[in-house]
Amino acid sequence: MLPDDVFRTRLQATITALRYWAPTVASTARVEETSSGDYWRLAITPITPSACPLELILHSDQHYDIFIAGETYEGRPIDSFDWFLPLAEAVAEGQVVQRQRISRLTGLQRSTETLVALANGEVWFDGRDTLHAAPPIEDDGTEIRERRFLPYHR
Repeated sequence: MLPDDVFRTRLQATITALRYWAPTVASTARVEETSSGDYWRLAITPITPSACPLELILHSDQHYDIFIAGETYEGRPIDSFDWFLPLAEAVAEGQVVQRQRISRLTGLQRSTETLVALANGEVWFDGRDTLHAAPPIEDDGTEIRERRFLPYHR
């Protein structure tokens, strides 16, 4: 964790960068910003139905929550501020893939993972398992289904 004064300085710089970027998608998405003493929230809902919505909440306790591609990832530690703006830009450019692992035997979803290809070549990803007591993937004929998203501007 960062010292509180360093964290708050970097948090403010990141919020400022995201506020500066948000109007670039305002013609193709609804942009909402909310803040309190404990968090800052940016929600982007694209007009294009197949584009990826994004909601980012930066908490003052050095954690973030993100809602992306229909998935929610909460309470993640903020290790770096360098990727928040590139992530938002990549989502707006349609660089999001959601992978679901589905059992061919049962039809049940085993896991979901969300990947965002950033402009610098790095990939942000997170995911969750949905079947904790299921047999190993190699035992049930798991298939991978990918969902891709359109850019906000077309």
